[in-house]
Amino acid sequence: MQIKKHKIKQHIYIEAISLPSKIEDMHISKVLEITKKIFHTFYILDLKHLSEKEFDKKEWHTWQISILFKLYKLKKEIFHPIILQLDEESLHSLVQTILLKYKNYVNINKTKDFLSKEVIWSNKEISILFYFLSSKDMLSQSLK
Repeated sequence: MQIKKHKIKQHIYIEAISLPSKIEDMHISKVLEITKKIFHTFYILDLKHLSEKEFDKKEWHTWQISILFKLYKLKKEIFHPIILQLDEESLHSLVQTILLKYKNYVNINKTKDFLSKEVIWSNKEISILFYFLSSKDMLSQSLK
């Protein structure tokens, strides 16, 4: 499967995209609920095993894509300002610190019940992970 490289003539920022008013006005909890369903569908379809022809098949509707754009736009509303101000190098460094903590302190052989009661992660660490995972720049770098 080959990905064609396209020249970008004009950069479009998701924040500047207008969405349907019902989506723009949607509460974050509803956006997260719908996004979870979209991701579940995405997961169930097992897209990584499709042929190139099947992979290019149009199966997703604009409402779903609009919800995903809304989720991205909500990033500024859900993250603490200290997280939004991190530069790429600092974010990467903090994620490495979290990974090191996980590697050194988490016993993966413990049961779900034990691990569910093991509260060792701060709000800041979780915010950093969510921000890292939601960052398209970091995602695209991770895929290189």
